Amino acid sequence: MSGARALASARRRRAAPENMKPNAPPPLPVPPRTPTTTSSVSASAPSTPQKVNPAAMLLNHDKVLQNLTVICNNLNDTVEQQEETINEKIKSMTMDDSNIAFFKEKVNAIEKQMNDIKKHILRVQTFAMETNLQCMELKKKLVTKGGEEIVESSESQFNSASEISETLSSEIM
Repeated sequence: MSGARALASARRRRAAPENMKPNAPPPLPVPPRTPTTTSSVSASAPSTPQKVNPAAMLLNHDKVLQNLTVICNNLNDTVEQQEETINEKIKSMTMDDSNIAFFKEKVNAIEKQMNDIKKHILRVQTFAMETNLQCMELKKKLVTKGGEEIVESSESQFNSASEISETLSSEIM
């Protein structure tokens, strides 16, 4: 009996008490090993790694390094081109007299529009004050019968309102 067969029979003897359980499946038979089957299995298995020659490994690493240097050079070239275009754009954006004049014209136009808006607001405000004054006069005429006193007070109110509107309109101009 060979050593492999002796080990296999010893395994079977040790495993026999566990396989004697009522629900356990029967043990699988172990195929006998012969020297011819092991040599054919090792020869047909391509998954075993082959030893790489140090010269071949060196050539592979050299190719990888050359590819990396080419990629780095391309990246450096693109970065330099982008820097040049950015610098050109920055130089073209300098403020000169034409740009300053353009913005001065814009500011002057905005100031003129603001002054026009102020004038219109003052006109509306004056109109509202005059309308309010007339409403108060009518209300006083209806409440009291002494017409002379009311007319004098309403005239003084009207004069003060016109003075205020003139003062405000003169400030704008």
